[in-house]
Amino acid sequence: MKITILVDNNTIPDALFYGESGLCLWIEVDGKNILFDTGYSNLYLENAKKLGIDLSKTDFIILSHGHNDHTVGLKYFPYPSKKITLITHPYTLYKKFYDKEYIGSPVLKDKADKLFTYIRTNKPYFITPNVVFLGEIKRQLDFEQNPTIGLTEIDGKKQPDKLVDDTGIAVKTKKGVFVITGCSHSGVCNIINQAKEIFKTKKVYSVIGGFHLMKTDNNRLNKTAGFLKQEVKSVYYPCHCTDFNAKHAIAKQTKVEEVFVSKIISV
Repeated sequence: MKITILVDNNTIPDALFYGESGLCLWIEVDGKNILFDTGYSNLYLENAKKLGIDLSKTDFIILSHGHNDHTVGLKYFPYPSKKITLITHPYTLYKKFYDKEYIGSPVLKDKADKLFTYIRTNKPYFITPNVVFLGEIKRQLDFEQNPTIGLTEIDGKKQPDKLVDDTGIAVKTKKGVFVITGCSHSGVCNIINQAKEIFKTKKVYSVIGGFHLMKTDNNRLNKTAGFLKQEVKSVYYPCHCTDFNAKHAIAKQTKVEEVFVSKIISV
């Protein structure tokens, strides 16, 4: 498996790539090309071109959840086709609001049905025998019980958004299960537990993505770092919505590697 970071908040000197407050990963695995999230704009298209990545060869688009920093790029995707399978939780492409601001996807479910072969499921869905869309995440850990963020509109009615659509994917590699998250509103540790359950493994190999740890209290940080140390065998790649304090707390207990636009991870 090879993961290329197309969009992240972080860039590094001399790489000469733009970043933004969003996430987009290009994943090559089992002969398939997966676009995981699409960032906050069309920036992923520019970075992909500069990296020599041909997005016309996309087989799957997977959205981790419906917030705009992960979905706006979908409206700029230049190769819509029924040959491309879009996979999301059923509530991902519903309208989302924060106060008076619209924070959802610009492409909603009805339009997505016309552009792609659109699979929406709250159950685990295997893309290949080694790659699974994790479905709706079981929120089992007390320290990861997250509050609602804004409102979502379901069947014409606005209601508090509990972000049940937040999910990720997991890939079984020769070294172990690699977990990939978008924002981890459902809890990065809960997501890891779900991947472990699906693949029936005691530990996962590694994890990359937004951990949604920003201005987080020390109790949760310590419990998260302790969980990661116990349940993940190798290096961690926290990015996007993970602040320095959280990265530092995790790094004190185990190995953290920096993530930035253009970084390539091969497993």
